[in-house]
Amino acid sequence: MTIPGLVIGLVGFAVLDRAGLWAHRRFRLPWRRDEVGRPVTAVAVGELDAFFHGTHRHQQEQRRSSLMLRDEEDDGAPPRGRVDLDAGTAVVRRPGGKA
Repeated sequence: MTIPGLVIGLVGFAVLDRAGLWAHRRFRLPWRRDEVGRPVTAVAVGELDAFFHGTHRHQQEQRRSSLMLRDEEDDGAPPRGRVDLDAGTAVVRRPGGKA
């Protein structure tokens, strides 16, 4: 398959996907699931873009890994002090409970 044929096929698939989404919203088609995440056409266009631009492959891998990792506020060491920016004070305590 040639590159222009692939692009035309992707555009045709995007039109079919959008028409199916419209029909699902209007008639609630039982074989089509609800939209969650990126549409299939966005994934296909992203892969085509990564094929032509090698650096985009790294960006896609970084995006996938960041979606899998959770960022918790409570991760890390326990807090040893308190900083009050409004009052301009900071309290720092030594490990072991001595002040």
